[in-house]
Parts: sequence; C-alpha cells; structure tokens
Amino acid sequence: MNNSSVDYRRWKRRTVHITMALFALCIGRLPPWAICALALTALVFNVLLLPRLTARQLERPEDRARGFSLGILMYPAVLLLISLLFYEHQVFMAVAWGAMAFGDGFAGVIGEAVRGRTWPWNDGKSLVGSAAFLVLGTLLTWALVMALPEGILLGHPPERWLWIVAIGVGVAGLVETVPGTIDDNLAVPLTAACVAYAVSGVDALGALPPHWMWGAGLTALLAVLSFGAKKMDLPGAIVGALIAWSIFLGAGFAGFSALFAFFVFGSLASHWRMRDKEKAGLAQENRGRRSIRHAVSNGGVAACAGLLAWLFPELAMVFQVALAASLASATADTLSSELGNVAGRRFVNVLTWQPDERGLDGVVSLEGTLLGAAGALSMGLLFAAFGASLQAVILVVVAGVLGNYLDSVLGASLQRWGYMTNDSVNFANTAAAASFAGTLWWAFF
Repeated sequence: MNNSSVDYRRWKRRTVHITMALFALCIGRLPPWAICALALTALVFNVLLLPRLTARQLERPEDRARGFSLGILMYPAVLLLISLLFYEHQVFMAVAWGAMAFGDGFAGVIGEAVRGRTWPWNDGKSLVGSAAFLVLGTLLTWALVMALPEGILLGHPPERWLWIVAIGVGVAGLVETVPGTIDDNLAVPLTAACVAYAVSGVDALGALPPHWMWGAGLTALLAVLSFGAKKMDLPGAIVGALIAWSIFLGAGFAGFSALFAFFVFGSLASHWRMRDKEKAGLAQENRGRRSIRHAVSNGGVAACAGLLAWLFPELAMVFQVALAASLASATADTLSSELGNVAGRRFVNVLTWQPDERGLDGVVSLEGTLLGAAGALSMGLLFAAFGASLQAVILVVVAGVLGNYLDSVLGASLQRWGYMTNDSVNFANTAAAASFAGTLWWAFF
C-alpha cells in the first residue's frame, strides 16, 4: 500500500471523525430516550453495515488484521454510555462529543501536519497538537453547546459555559497525552463530560484545609525525595505532586498518609528480591522507577476523588471513602503482583483456574492474593487510624480486594487480547473500587 493511499484513508477517517459531531445538534431537540436510541443505532450501524458500505476504507491495516476497528466501534459506544450516564443532562454529551470530534480530531490533523516538540512523557503527542486540542476543541465545542436549545443549558450564561467547556476539554487534552492508559476514544469524551459536569456544579472553590501549608510542604518534599531517590522520573514526580496535593485538599493528612503508604509499599515491593525478578523477567521496568503513566494509572482516581471531596464538601465523606478504596485497590494490586510472583508456589489463570505461567497477565497465586488482601487491609486500618467508621473501613477493604480481582480478570482477558494495557487495567481497577465503595456509602450511609 503506497503512502498516498494511506494518507487518503487517514484524511477520510479524520473527516468522518470530526463531522459526525454535527449530529450532536439533535441533543435537546429530541427527547433523551431518542438520543440514546440514535447512539445505539449508530453502534449497530458501525458494527454491521459501515464496513460493508465503505469496503473497510476507514480501517487501519491493524484493524483489518484484527477483523474490526476498535475506534469505529468505540466512538458510538462511548456516546451511548455518556447519553445514559447523563440522561437528565445530555448537554454534557455534547461537551464529550465536541472534545472527541473537534479536540482529538484537530489535534491529530494539525499535530501530523506541523511537526514540533513533543511531550516529555509521550513522543507520540506533540505540543502543537495539544494546543490545537485545547484551542479549537474549546471554541468549537463551546459553539456546539451554544447552538443547543436554551432549555438544556442549565441556566448558565454563555461565558460560564465557555469556562466549563475550556476546563473539560483542557483536562481531557492532558489525559490524552498520557501513554498506555485508556483508549483516546474512551478517555477523552468521558473525561470531558465528567469534568464539565463537576465544574458546572461548583459555585465557589472550597476553603483550603487546615494546615494546608504543611500539606503543600510535604507534597513538595515527597516529589523531591521520590525524584532524588530515583523512585520516579521528573515528569512522574511533578504529576505525583499534583496528585498528592489534590488528595490533601479533599482528605487532609489521612489521604496524604494513605498515598505515602502506597508509595512506600510499592517501592519496597518492587525492589524486594529484585535479582530474582530480573532473572525471571518479572522485574518492573527501569528498575522500579515510576513515570507519569504509573502516577496517573494508580493515583489518578484518588486525585479526582480528592478534588471532588474539596469542591463538594456536603459529599466529602462519599469521595473520601472512594479515595481510600482506590488506593486500597492499587496497593492490593501492587503487592499481589510484585510479591506474589516471587512468593507464590502454584500459579493459575484467574478465569480458568488451570495452571498457567507465572508473570503472565491474569495469573494469580494464593500467596499473592493474600498479600494483596493484606495491602487492602492496611489501607483500611490506616483510614481507621484517622477516625473512619467501621462501615467505611470494611467498604474500603472489600473494594480493594474486589478491585484487585477485577485487575486479574481484565489482565487475563482484555489485556491479553491486546485491547488494554497494564496501565489502563490499573486505572480501571482503581476506578471500579472507588465507584463501588463510594456508591454504597452514598446509598446506605
């Protein structure tokens, strides 16, 4: 296949990707159930008819080898998910759609056309492309929202919507630059919708927590020490500091202590019997030195929960429980994999329970599982030491154990099949644990 043919197909994909956002103008003009039905229809169309009608001209070579295009399926699938999640306020579906179509779309077009400097943590994402994501994504998404019926705009004036869209698109653009986490077609629209929804409900920033200067100092100290001790690279240390500060804002010293404990446990576990791990090919890359993708995949959910606890103090306990649960799951996963691989005796596939090769995704051992549960329990006990109730502690521990189990299931299935990476699996297990614990606390306590 010659280069001109490849470029032509790429431009066709980009054009379809961007122009499909015009269908978002139906939002507010059709009832919510009809919008959901249209998204479902689009998904069925993309699965059954689009490949035949286009003779697979929109698919990449790797898509053809696989038999289908993940991006073409993910586009309507994530819109269907968002239309259901924000059923009562589908204006945020428009924000998500705009970020995905205009932000991600023009970032690809301009980033490929104008070669320039790339992000330190991702050579595949250029600064020019990210700037296009922010500027064009914000302006065009804002214009799209302003074209919707006034009745679904929640009473916010245009200038307020400009800020809501800018923050949602901006955060989504940053998430897109993180390598190895979640597919852009899922991460970008979900991030934009959720961030915009959260920002739209904020009338004023919360007050800084007591002793915030101590928190800021400890956050900076942790970043410096982690970089100086070669536990994290520079971008990872900077993002780790932002995560730590976000957690401190919403959960104070309790949240900061939980994050610090996870960091210590993870570092010690990674270096325990390092020579044995290296001989067996099981050692963490870069001798356990973490990067930005590790920080986001393990601590990103906790940071979001911390910010939400700070911005919505009336729901602070809900998000604090979610925060602790996400770190419990991250700790359980880290200990079960780093320690279980060298302490385990019998290794089985978590789906079939048949013997399998040590170190493969989704392979577990009794020893690793128990060590993971101990990690989740340690987070629960730490949470209790700062005054959490017994119910909250139980939720945190159970969520941590279940999140770790989900990690193994995803590893044995979607990760082995090539649809997820280790980092996206880590993010998913922490998000699931946080959602489980936070939802149950909100519903029953």
